[in-house]
Amino acid sequence: MSRLTQRIALLLLWAAAVLLCARPVTSNQLWHDVNRYDAHGNECKLREKKDIVCSRLCVTDTSNCPSSLQPSCPDGQTFCADGQCHSQCTDKIQANNPCHCKRSGRKLPDEAVDLVPCMTIPNVTIYGFRPWESKFDIRSACGSQAGIADQSKTVGVWGSSWIGDGIDSVWAECPAAPPPNYKYNESYWLATFSVNGALALFIVMWSVYKYWAERSIRSATKMANSPDARETEGASMLGAEDPDDGIAKPVINKPHSGGNESKDDLATEKRPASSTKTAGDQASSLGQGITLFGYTNSIFGTLCVWYIAVVTILWICYMGVWTADYYGSLPGSRHGVAYSLSYESDFLQLATFLLVWGITFIILITLYIVKPHFRNYFRIRTLPCKGQFVCIIRPVHSMKLVEEKINWIQQRINQLTERLIAALSRDRDYTTCRVDVTSGNLTYFTYQCTRYIYDSSTGQFAPFEFDLGTNHRSLVQQARGLSSEEAFSRQELVGPNFIEVKVPNIFKAFAREFFGFFYIYQFIFLWAFYFYAYYQVGLVDTGIILLSATIKVALRMQSERRLKRMAEQEEEVMVLRDGKWTTMTTRHLVTGDVIEIASGAHMSCDCILLSGTAIMNESSLTGEPLPIRKFPLHIDDGHYDHLGSGKISTLFAGTIVSQVQPVAKSADSLESDRVLALVWHTGTMSEKGQLVRKILFPNPITFVFNEQMRIVIFILVLYAGF
Repeated sequence: MSRLTQRIALLLLWAAAVLLCARPVTSNQLWHDVNRYDAHGNECKLREKKDIVCSRLCVTDTSNCPSSLQPSCPDGQTFCADGQCHSQCTDKIQANNPCHCKRSGRKLPDEAVDLVPCMTIPNVTIYGFRPWESKFDIRSACGSQAGIADQSKTVGVWGSSWIGDGIDSVWAECPAAPPPNYKYNESYWLATFSVNGALALFIVMWSVYKYWAERSIRSATKMANSPDARETEGASMLGAEDPDDGIAKPVINKPHSGGNESKDDLATEKRPASSTKTAGDQASSLGQGITLFGYTNSIFGTLCVWYIAVVTILWICYMGVWTADYYGSLPGSRHGVAYSLSYESDFLQLATFLLVWGITFIILITLYIVKPHFRNYFRIRTLPCKGQFVCIIRPVHSMKLVEEKINWIQQRINQLTERLIAALSRDRDYTTCRVDVTSGNLTYFTYQCTRYIYDSSTGQFAPFEFDLGTNHRSLVQQARGLSSEEAFSRQELVGPNFIEVKVPNIFKAFAREFFGFFYIYQFIFLWAFYFYAYYQVGLVDTGIILLSATIKVALRMQSERRLKRMAEQEEEVMVLRDGKWTTMTTRHLVTGDVIEIASGAHMSCDCILLSGTAIMNESSLTGEPLPIRKFPLHIDDGHYDHLGSGKISTLFAGTIVSQVQPVAKSADSLESDRVLALVWHTGTMSEKGQLVRKILFPNPITFVFNEQMRIVIFILVLYAGF
């Protein structure tokens, strides 16, 4: 057990002991009357309070106002319901009656309809102000200022005691207005409901349509899973298309004859000492556990995808609108007025922003979780051979560099983590490839730089490779080259001798970087800083994140461009086609071609040296600093092994030809005035191609640090939960 594990175990035991030994403690406030008693229980000294604003005194007739508050206006003016003198009492002025407490219609009590205010009472000063009896003291002081001798029986309070039964006036102490709330008929709420309601409707309609459109594939699934079908078909071949899950794996060593393959059976003419087979037994990228699903596009589904993208952007913009409203800088509103959308209520503004922030967070996290399935869900599922796209689902087997012995805590947390990874579909790699058709009407898709051809006779997608044989004599006999028809048919099956490395532009590179979970998490929580008046902190953190992301994207694009220059190698070469030497690019080379090796050439494919000698620089492939001399293949019945004894006659892709020497006369090898080589492997089947493929599509590696960090995260989750 490592020291880190021991410390974590001790920490967990200590935390458990603290929780078991802890007892609940309750506390009560010693003095409940705020500002009345001090810490020793003594009543606080009364203090003076100046310029207290008195409430309006309301009556049913201004003649009932105290003599000091009787309305008195200059000539030409009238005392209006707002308690002020005006030249004319308009409806707008009359509506500002302070005795109505800003209420009207059904919200205005019947007892307050006829109330009118008296003149304003001047501000008062209370020398022995009691905060715990603030309302009583203020009423007494204001009543004394107005000349009211005894107000206990003649003056009431608005909302609790009205005029009548000896009460001739009331204090307009308006009750606190109810907190502002939305009517949800505001334009921004109507737009929100409309946009998101339409989105929900589209998704439901698409789900129903998708279920109806995929009825044929479901029927085929039931038939394939029936016991009769299983007894008839027996164990399905590796690579046979299963209508249930679209499995399509490469046929292991499936023989086909070389030569003029037709689009029906891929091989109808057998060429001497040559046959066609799949590469499943040598360089198969599809293997056990691989599943294929076929999909076709739908206009309705594509519209749903774009609509979801637009709605997601609108939610982010909506969050920005509420943030601008928080600072009072929302365009179209009164300048400097904060919370204009929430009726100037800070609580309503906060609650609304948290709602919008939470919904945006849920949308982004949901899109991240369903990202492997998102696009294909809005396509119609079909058989892989009939679809426009093929989704390849491959199990991810990570290389774990951990200790041999781990404690039981690590085991349980690893099991929990693996279950979570499986539930989120992160234990499988999802790759969607477009299905194309060659000029020879062969259906294929390209996965990890390798072409997979659909063979209708076996119902399989498989990568093809041409077996030229392993006998020395038979290999030398192929020095006459291929015909144009043979080369064309073979290129239809294996594709061009060119490994394309796609380097995204700067926009796509940043999009690929920022769509990761870390950046989504940072984006959501940094926005809270922008809203809560900590935008300075948010801007600094955002700048740091953008700077690190820019450096990471720049370094990654630089590495990808370097790999692109190494992988995408193409130059002109002399090829023997139809018995004639022709100049063409290395892109068009296929297995079985005979080419001339020239000094200074860069090998773009694995070849077998048939005549002459060559000195090769293999430092870029093996790291060997010294040149290696290659000799032609002997004309005998020996066995050729390109990684064994035949390595001395093999020219590997990625190496450089330093020097060549033709051999005009030889007793045990082919005689020619040119240095000839037979193309053995092209594309990703070559040694260089396999190396490039491993670089482009590596298996993930897990270190000891990653395994032990799960314990730390588990403790943090427990701490956050409890």
